[in-house]
Amino acid sequence: MDLTTQLIRHVLDSRFETIPNEAVERAKLSILDTLASAIGGSDDQIAHFARQLGALSGGRSECTVWVSGEKLPACLAVLINATTARAIDFDDTYELCINGCHASAYNVPPALALAERDPSITGSELLAALVMAMDLHMRLARSVTTNSLKTGRDNMVAVWGTTAVSTKLLRLNEATTRNAFGIAYAHAAGEVQMYEEGAHTVSLQQGLRARSGLESAFSAMVGFNGPREPFFGKYGFYNAFEPDYDPDLLMDGLGSDYVNDSISFKAWPTCRAMHPGIDGLLQLRARHNFTGEDIVSLEIGVNHLVADSYVVKPREQKWNPKDPVVARFSLPYVISVAAQHGRVGIGDFRPEALQDPAVRRIMAATHIEVDPEIDRTYHLYQNSPTTVKVKLKGGAEHSIFVDKPFGHPENPASLADGLHKLKACAETSILPFSDTQLELIGEFLDDLDNRPTLAPLFKLLVGGK
Repeated sequence: MDLTTQLIRHVLDSRFETIPNEAVERAKLSILDTLASAIGGSDDQIAHFARQLGALSGGRSECTVWVSGEKLPACLAVLINATTARAIDFDDTYELCINGCHASAYNVPPALALAERDPSITGSELLAALVMAMDLHMRLARSVTTNSLKTGRDNMVAVWGTTAVSTKLLRLNEATTRNAFGIAYAHAAGEVQMYEEGAHTVSLQQGLRARSGLESAFSAMVGFNGPREPFFGKYGFYNAFEPDYDPDLLMDGLGSDYVNDSISFKAWPTCRAMHPGIDGLLQLRARHNFTGEDIVSLEIGVNHLVADSYVVKPREQKWNPKDPVVARFSLPYVISVAAQHGRVGIGDFRPEALQDPAVRRIMAATHIEVDPEIDRTYHLYQNSPTTVKVKLKGGAEHSIFVDKPFGHPENPASLADGLHKLKACAETSILPFSDTQLELIGEFLDDLDNRPTLAPLFKLLVGGK
């Protein structure tokens, strides 16, 4: 059996009963995390733009725009919800590969939209589809062995995850599913320039690919066909874009080893590559009881990929962020916020917060360099371990090495951590959520595998009630 057929039949044959409990429970956290990130980001400028984009088109009242509550066609609601879930870069991410991916915020919005569109979809059916699609998305991402910082191509495979979850929940047959995967190839896109410039498309691309997967499934459902070999054909994805790929990273353990349980939770609304530094600085601050005013200088050690990447360069931008998107991808800024305030929160990326003179004083005294040992042992990965060294007034110096910050698969978060994040995110929502409402969201998702329908959830996702 050829590899494409194996992938398509895996999509068709995946069943809740055969998926490990760890993968199911992690999928529940992924749903909760995606909703939290969207609620927390709902008042961000990017989320406002996404809702305005939806208002330009309007259409059939089919699926809920989270938080604000408008009803729009499924594809349009998915575009808005997925974009909003990435607006503040708080959504979880897969980092255990050369090129990471934000699988949850791509795949959760189309999954929930289809469950709202079709109330016969059960909680266990949705969880099985989501685990399968996230696993496939992450396998495709890790199979690409050339770093995106060298090619400029970023996560072009995302559309096949959103196509997989859509075809599964639409209950399409093998021929139609294969056509949907072929059609999705026409939607495959992703570039790194948006990170380099701090563009809004860092978030919008999430919505575009989530919508594209659903549109690919709908297109196949009405009769369109697509190439039968979108992955391995003469001009398929791998030959055309990523010839240096590893098929074993795609296929080994398919259907038995679900890698979605290795996705990383974010405790802070920033690029995950900066979390080891934040975690280390906060540990030092708590352990040695110093404040931002006590700091003379900070020295941050990373590998060369981080030191040469868009979280450090260009220097004139990263040491002087003037835009929230740039700030979320500025290692000197976020480490200085952590040093000054003892936390990094959503409010630290509002335009007025970027001018905090105390933070800017520490930022000017922050030095980032390649750590030779980290570079030797972790030279392939964009999310590298980090050393943090702080010099204080009076001459004291403290340092720490962090390789598995909170949220890493080996230092994991729980569903309770997800609920805590949901409540924290609600504090910056454009519309208020009551504590009772947030608790009900958590309780519904905790018992999702026993829910006969998801219909009661969607009213809970609208604020201001």
